[in-house]
Amino acid sequence: MKPSGEDEAAPAGGPWEECFEAAVQLALRAGQIIRKALSEEKRVSTKTSAADLVTETDHLVEGLIISELQKRFPSHR
Repeated sequence: MKPSGEDEAAPAGGPWEECFEAAVQLALRAGQIIRKALSEEKRVSTKTSAADLVTETDHLVEGLIISELQKRFPSHR
């Protein structure tokens, strides 16, 4: 018997387990992209100041994370 108030539909690891697993999988994919980029030539631009550098890899990884999270969790902000 489940304690009162516990959601029957929640995964075994709790309501955040799916989010946690998605975050871990995305972090691993992002790490692969970053590791591959370490051996490649970098094109660097700036964001808000000369000290705020950003690479193509930064943009690629950010896009991956945002798009995958939006697909998997469309109701999340």
